[in-house]
Amino acid sequence: MRGVILAWAGGMGIMIWRSAVKDHQPPVPGQLLAATGLFAGLAALAEYEPAAGAAALFGFGVDIAILMQVLPGTKAATAATKSTTAAKAKTA
Repeated sequence: MRGVILAWAGGMGIMIWRSAVKDHQPPVPGQLLAATGLFAGLAALAEYEPAAGAAALFGFGVDIAILMQVLPGTKAATAATKSTTAAKAKTA
């Protein structure tokens, strides 16, 4: 359970830092709520002792995905989708 809480705190810190530095505004509440819901689910899973390590590992994996901006809805993921769509349109 401690690993999931640490991963949640790290993820919140990354999202808040990125929004404050790059967008010069606080993060969208829905973004924080969605991430908190995901980590709450992982915390519930971590209550089952054999799954605690896997839940924490998945939580840290989500943090890495947040840091690399590969989750849906991020600017990098949206740009990648647009470029892929444009490339498919050119080849068709």
